[in-house]
Amino acid sequence: MKDASAPIRKQYLSIKRRYPQAIVLFRIGDFYETFDEDAKIVSKELDIVLTSKEMGKGHRVPLAGIPYHSLDNHLARLVNNGHKVAICEQTTLPGATRGLVEREVVRVVTPGTVVEPGLLDSKTNNYLTALVLGDKEAGIAYVDITTSEFATTQLPADQALFQIERLKPSELLAPEGMDFAGHGELTVTRRDDLWFD
Repeated sequence: MKDASAPIRKQYLSIKRRYPQAIVLFRIGDFYETFDEDAKIVSKELDIVLTSKEMGKGHRVPLAGIPYHSLDNHLARLVNNGHKVAICEQTTLPGATRGLVEREVVRVVTPGTVVEPGLLDSKTNNYLTALVLGDKEAGIAYVDITTSEFATTQLPADQALFQIERLKPSELLAPEGMDFAGHGELTVTRRDDLWFD
């Protein structure tokens, strides 16, 4: 069966597959558009209208967009609510090439990687923290990339989550299988266990 999706839809889906854990802000002209589940999240988080758009014959998808010039305000709200955002820009000018405008993700913003002063709380550190948990010991590394503060520590495993809660990281990098139920509202970015060997 032939895919009836429009070329721009195929382009979007190709990019989304590379960034499945992030909300993809897909630049179309003067707007960053979101589609599918991302559109539902953006509509709710930013209190904007959820619409739909036909992207291929008989193929409507949820849509929510923001003007490109108001990106910082909307980005701050999404990131401060724990979302990861992939910013996908047009890399060729409309009309400069035949067919579809080329697009690529130029930046991924996560709660622990924000550097813009307007997106940060100046009264608290913005820690990106990583945790390695062994049977008896744990390792913690944290960095605030806005101040260049970096530290590591090794401590008894049973004290690790207390230390994480004390640091109040904006984002915690942790292995896939680690459970944080009952430990506050941590924004956890899961990585393959091999990253933590």
